[in-house]
Amino acid sequence: MKEKEKLPLEIEKKFLIRMPDLKWIEENTDVKIAKISQTYLGLKKNGFGERVRKMVIDGKVKYYHTAKKSLSNMTRIEVEKEISKKEYYEYMSQKNRRGTLHKTRYIVSMNNIKYEIDIYPFWEETAILEIELEHEKQKFVIPDFIEVIGDVTGNRDYSNSSLSNKFKDVAIRKRGGNKYGK
Repeated sequence: MKEKEKLPLEIEKKFLIRMPDLKWIEENTDVKIAKISQTYLGLKKNGFGERVRKMVIDGKVKYYHTAKKSLSNMTRIEVEKEISKKEYYEYMSQKNRRGTLHKTRYIVSMNNIKYEIDIYPFWEETAILEIELEHEKQKFVIPDFIEVIGDVTGNRDYSNSSLSNKFKDVAIRKRGGNKYGK
């Protein structure tokens, strides 16, 4: 009998935070900065929500298709694969009524933890911090340069899917163009 395959899980805590000093983060941490355009697709299949993502890091563009299904407030099955530019635009033809969510992600690795700080063009004073965990009971420390306003783990109002619906393509309208490489 084969050993059971381990489910691809995403386990994370999510916090609403005060806008951090981004220049300080760039100068004082080991950070990677990603420009992300994220679009949600049509109806869920077998309880999975689907999205496509265009991510630009260090001038390199990558495209991803992701399917997620919630198991708890913190844990989701996440099946993600890199796709071609052509596949990305084929998926884009299936997008739902929500717009494309644009964000800049600061990825900071420290204390054996990956901290993802998402900066959105529609918020000037707040941002979202996601902390990737190995399991739901894992202990973690929030770095001193981050001021938490509140834990929003499991709060649908702060999901990227919900934000994409509330702030449809706001980066394009607000900034008079699209600096996210689309």
